[in-house]
Amino acid sequence: MNPALKSILLYIHPLPESILEEIDLYFQEQTFPKNHLLLKEGRPCQYLWFMEKGAARYFHTTEEGKEANVWFSFDQDILASAPSFVNQSPTHESIQLMEDSTLFAISFHDFHRLLQKHHTFALWYIKLIEKFYITQIEDRIGDLQFLSAKQRYEKLLLLFPDISNRVSLGHIASYLNITQETLSRIRAGKM
Repeated sequence: MNPALKSILLYIHPLPESILEEIDLYFQEQTFPKNHLLLKEGRPCQYLWFMEKGAARYFHTTEEGKEANVWFSFDQDILASAPSFVNQSPTHESIQLMEDSTLFAISFHDFHRLLQKHHTFALWYIKLIEKFYITQIEDRIGDLQFLSAKQRYEKLLLLFPDISNRVSLGHIASYLNITQETLSRIRAGKM
């Protein structure tokens, strides 16, 4: 098994070596260039991706054609449009790579085959949902409701210390739900 894939899996929840070996059969290593769209808004999310190396942004496009960033993923992270993947329904967001990236992909069908076959993998899935979706969504909602723009930026830097080296200021401002000018003032210490 690829050490990076194993590391991501075990970070979420311990799995026996025999199950890891079987899981390895279902994941396919993929490499994509910068700007590749992994998932396009309006299509079902048919894969769960584990990012070994790279950066991605999740964004929604308004009816006016404006893009609003809703999340970022970086090295050793998991990517998917969770509601779309679970329900196999059209997604409301796109996922675009912001760097050349290496990922491991598992299809919805193969993922559910493993869930049905292994109780331990089902427990792993519960931990995945707890760590990567419930907690992140609750934090994001709370941040937008209760934190100032400056506090949201400071928290983003705690989560992703090198984000400004990997993501454009325009994308960061969009994620923080502020203008690029406001972000510049925050970064200059004027707010």
